Amino acid sequence: MGKYFGAALLASMMFGSTAVARAGQAQTQDQSQKPAQGPAGSQAGAASQPAQAAPAPPSPDQVKAFNAIQSELDPARQVQLVDDFAKKYPTSELLSDAYFFGAYASQQQGKVPQVIEYGTKSLQANPNNLRSLLTLATMLPQPQDLQGSDADKEKKLGDAEADANKALEIIPTLKQPPSQTPEQFAQVKAGLTSQVHASLGMVHLQRAMEGLTGADPAELAKAEQEYKAAVTGTKQPNPEDYFRLGEVYENEKKIDEAIDAFSQASKLGQGTPIQSYADQQVDKLKKQKAEAPPPAKP
Repeated sequence: MGKYFGAALLASMMFGSTAVARAGQAQTQDQSQKPAQGPAGSQAGAASQPAQAAPAPPSPDQVKAFNAIQSELDPARQVQLVDDFAKKYPTSELLSDAYFFGAYASQQQGKVPQVIEYGTKSLQANPNNLRSLLTLATMLPQPQDLQGSDADKEKKLGDAEADANKALEIIPTLKQPPSQTPEQFAQVKAGLTSQVHASLGMVHLQRAMEGLTGADPAELAKAEQEYKAAVTGTKQPNPEDYFRLGEVYENEKKIDEAIDAFSQASKLGQGTPIQSYADQQVDKLKKQKAEAPPPAKP
């Protein structure tokens, strides 16, 4: 469950909170020169958007409380800080980011429903919160997390698909942090995009396996396309993506391709449980291939 959550947290750390950045800029401006006009003079970005005033940045107290959430290492305490923040600052620009950390802390405790609850609240506060889009797109379609009736499952898969597609729209618009080179920034975006394609792959794989009469070929084809995009779109593919691609190939009866995918999963996942799982799949498929009757002569 936590295999991709680190990427959402990475996005959080790499790109941070726009509201916190604006608050810092406003404080710097206030220290260096007094604004010519009342409270609106401290709004960041006003010069570039003269026709529309930017909202007031978070207060120093809000920023302090949010920074305490980010730096807290105890998950239970972190969740409590998030709840306290939401109660005290229900209209804060930082609320969506705070809820993301509530989801992260809940994941650390293995509380899946709470992860989804906080992630959903985060998107309600800011539908474009990339880290929360990544979180829900990844969590909702996971086999161990996809519970409930058929209608409930399809809703979760639909929500995950929508969140993933929105993330794909946002990632190209990210601005390069000053601390990164263009090459590093390109790799970060490629990694995030790979994660989203893997989430879409899981959505289609889950839908493919819902049928009572066997796997749905059309959904399997979509899952194959997404997982192939996930493993080829980054320099550091996730071994679990290769493993899932192997499962897709196996269901499509593409045995050679499945063996190759599972072998890649084993290679990339050396020293982890996935290596053992992948090796078992390779051995099973090779045995099936050896025992299969030869094709009939025309």
